[in-house]
Amino acid sequence: MKRFLLWSTLLPVMMIMAACESGGGDVEPVPEFEAPVINSCSVEDGAQNVSVELGRISLYASAPVQVVNESLFSLRSDGGKYVELNITTANTNVHCSFGELENNANYTFTVQPGAIAHAMDKTAVCQAKVEIHFSTPFKIPSQVDVNPDATLTNPNASQRAKELYTYIRNELFLGGYIATGTMSKYTTKLDEAEWVYQQTGKYPAIHCFDLMNLTGKEWLEDYNDLLPNYRAWTEAGGIVAGMWHWRDPSKQTNAFYTSDCSFHHLGRIIKKANGDGTYEYDTSSLEYQYIMKDIAEAKKKLQLLEDANIPVLWRPLHEARGNKWGAWFWWGADGGEACKALWMLLRREMADLDNLIWVWNIQADGEVQAAQAWYPGADNVDMVGVDIYNEAPMRGSFATEYRFAAAISGQRKVIVLSECGAMPDVAAMARDDVHWAYCMPWYGEHSQSDTYNGAAYWRRMHTGDFADSVIDRSEVNF
Repeated sequence: MKRFLLWSTLLPVMMIMAACESGGGDVEPVPEFEAPVINSCSVEDGAQNVSVELGRISLYASAPVQVVNESLFSLRSDGGKYVELNITTANTNVHCSFGELENNANYTFTVQPGAIAHAMDKTAVCQAKVEIHFSTPFKIPSQVDVNPDATLTNPNASQRAKELYTYIRNELFLGGYIATGTMSKYTTKLDEAEWVYQQTGKYPAIHCFDLMNLTGKEWLEDYNDLLPNYRAWTEAGGIVAGMWHWRDPSKQTNAFYTSDCSFHHLGRIIKKANGDGTYEYDTSSLEYQYIMKDIAEAKKKLQLLEDANIPVLWRPLHEARGNKWGAWFWWGADGGEACKALWMLLRREMADLDNLIWVWNIQADGEVQAAQAWYPGADNVDMVGVDIYNEAPMRGSFATEYRFAAAISGQRKVIVLSECGAMPDVAAMARDDVHWAYCMPWYGEHSQSDTYNGAAYWRRMHTGDFADSVIDRSEVNF
């Protein structure tokens, strides 16, 4: 018994000595105080329109705090620019002070684990990470300096597609010229371009077809004149554009407007949204299956143009976001993520159509966060289009919309007036440093009526005082 008592007394002492001899002195001490917890931040995650004069971000902890590693605090813009921080503490608060921020910017404020500890005990370190994302107000820049990407996003683009893009980028957009365009009245006809020729003696440089009646519940067309019409157009020197008023993929209705259409759950095609902007699709969903059938039909028609070596300015999913009251078309009705997923699906399924130049439509309404959330990204868009339906008395350079589109696309995309009522004032464009590469009035009254353009304004563009800056079909050179 005595022997047992002796060993029970000596054993803890021997263990401590052994620990000391084996380096046990490096064992982390047990904190005397509980590590503080960050309860809140003065700026909420996801906050928008945060003042550029904010000046300070504060953290509020559960106990008095001290800073043990300032390098673990950071505030940076999405562009990678870091903001210098001055960090102080006051009882349970950590204050991070800085100078004025920039407009039109997204910021991330980060505090890594181990940055702060209990004020009375440096070993009681907070292990939680704080990450706050916020944006400052969008202020349309008074001037932009757009330098469009030199190459198309499709590395396998056809030679003719490359040549067309280079021509639009270098000769039109950067060269200070604007090309005219017309929209086909009812899908593939050239009547609108013929009307312009009758008024001016010149054809517009661009003509656009619509796959509107390719798929749907009724009113279908065979599109047999698509290839001959646009082969003739290109052989005469013109540029081809295309779009798609995509009717209800479910065929429950024949509509494309959200209010009339039964197809409102586009997001069901998404199985997973990846962090790199790609998507995994739920191939078992009816929505996916309906959409894939329609895409296959559209691809067949576009394939005819590729086989004929005709490059196309391809603008599907136009005006997707609609306005603050909601999306006008079904492809925008389920939100930006679903629409981007559809855009990427189109790009995947049409990846081997090397004649396509992909044009994304931005809603230039000043809603920067919304516009950025819908934008598929620079790697998935070749050009950016804006649709503006002003009447003739409001004609101008449309500088505000142009600069907005430039800012949203990172000033690295050719910008075009993809649809319009009144064509822009070319003199005002020069004055305001605005460079629409081309403009396309809608058909009918938007093109022919004096309310918007009319024969007199077309003559001014093609043969009048603006003609030196305007490209018609006879002047296209690529």
